[in-house]
Amino acid sequence: MSSWTFDPPAAVGLLLSGALYAVGAARLLRHASGRGWRLWRPLAFAAGWTVLAIALLSPIATLSESLLSVHMTQHELLMVVAAPLLVLARPLGTFVWALPLRRRIAVGRWVTRPAVSGAWRVLTGAVTVWILHGAALWVWHAPPLYQAAVRDDRIHALMHVCFLFTATLFWWALIHGRYGRLGYGIGVLYVFLTGLHATALGALMTVAPRPWYALYRARGAAAGVDPLEDQQLAGLLMWVPFGIVFLVVGLALFAAWLGEAERRVATTAARPMGPGPGLPLRAVALLVLSVATAGLACSSESPERAAGWTGGEPSRGKTAIRRYGCSSCHTIPGVPGADGLVGPPLTHLASRTYIAGKLTNTPDNLRAFIAHPHAAERSIAMPEMGIPDQDARDICAYLYTLR
Repeated sequence: MSSWTFDPPAAVGLLLSGALYAVGAARLLRHASGRGWRLWRPLAFAAGWTVLAIALLSPIATLSESLLSVHMTQHELLMVVAAPLLVLARPLGTFVWALPLRRRIAVGRWVTRPAVSGAWRVLTGAVTVWILHGAALWVWHAPPLYQAAVRDDRIHALMHVCFLFTATLFWWALIHGRYGRLGYGIGVLYVFLTGLHATALGALMTVAPRPWYALYRARGAAAGVDPLEDQQLAGLLMWVPFGIVFLVVGLALFAAWLGEAERRVATTAARPMGPGPGLPLRAVALLVLSVATAGLACSSESPERAAGWTGGEPSRGKTAIRRYGCSSCHTIPGVPGADGLVGPPLTHLASRTYIAGKLTNTPDNLRAFIAHPHAAERSIAMPEMGIPDQDARDICAYLYTLR
């Protein structure tokens, strides 16, 4: 326990990220006045940050240079423990709140650009993550590159960045990705195929008849540890924990998949197959026809009515929403990447009675609130964006299409 190490890049990165998160969390909590604050997220970040510190600065980091099994423990902490905790915390939004207002607005505009959001969707796609995570594991465990990383701190840092980054992509795609829309079956396949990388590599390392890494053969013998047994333990540490975690996650997704199928079957079985005895078939047909006609009329006339109410243009409003970074804080239907959780979701806004819980939902009130939110409520988390009147009208027009 006396062999804690001081790795300047790791220490600076940890201190900087911790300070940014603390400032951003304090500012976000103060502006939000406690509304929508989820305590488990800062706790998840603190736990993930602590695990990173243990993996990179504790005696584990020191002993990893002599024992392959300890080095493998370090990698397990990064990929299986720290990565999912950080993904659960979603710290990037909190980091942004540590910046000045003008910088926050600039970042919000940048992340909502179609090129950026499109690149993120590709990067977190199942096939992309599977390839990147597999490449990181197999390439870095090749003997020449692995031994170069142990000898050179710069290469070693790059290895850890690759492992943590690809593991974070995997957990992000699994927890916050698109598997809800694609179905639980895709999630099950994704988990098991990704888990094959670590389990296959760990199994090969465990059953290998001789040590893979000459460097650990010499250092393990100097430490009084049999190099082959050290490698076998390292292989088991990669094989078993990875296998258990992926098995548990995969079975949980499979159980959810079966539950979803059972709910669909139950819903279909409970749905009446025809009109009841108290409702004539002609009345049912007229009712269906009238509802369908009304729905078509609403869907085709809603943008025109919204434009007439507000004096704005819904299509321009959708663009303005992305330009001013509204999607970084709110969930807004129809706007790509608008899945922010800082502010309330804006679904069905046109059907709501109040704006911000106190203003009557009228076009003039909504336009004024978008342009100057602090005039209505000083403690509200929504910043003053300096939105011009016409842009505010366009945003109102789009929001009034959300029924």
